[in-house]
Amino acid sequence: MESVVLHQGGYEQPAKRIDERKARAVADDLEKRVKDKIPFPDSEALLRRVIPEHQRGEPDYDAMMPALAAVAHEQAPIVKAELDRLGALRSVAFKGVLQEGSDVYDVRFERGTLECGLSLAPDGKLSGIYFRPGL
Repeated sequence: MESVVLHQGGYEQPAKRIDERKARAVADDLEKRVKDKIPFPDSEALLRRVIPEHQRGEPDYDAMMPALAAVAHEQAPIVKAELDRLGALRSVAFKGVLQEGSDVYDVRFERGTLECGLSLAPDGKLSGIYFRPGL
């Protein structure tokens, strides 16, 4: 089999087979990112762009994978309301990389904090993002 297609939630996500050497290199790279806490390039800048987009109620859905864009569109009013409650962005601090590859940040606002995580698809589009109350 040369490829598979994941059919989920009305969307299709193709995946091409890669050889064992390439798969090992990808796994080793992720292991190093997790162990050494190395964010993917420009992830902080991306997060600093995404937060104001959500604060304005204008997320860039074209920069997201289709399944994420659908969820983000549905949840946009909830996310905007929470960001409005928190107020102005004060700081962004990188925490680390989760086992599945998401970069995680502590984000401080004038009236609270959030933990934010984001991940990228191989084509550079956002494949995952979350906001949850910070500690």
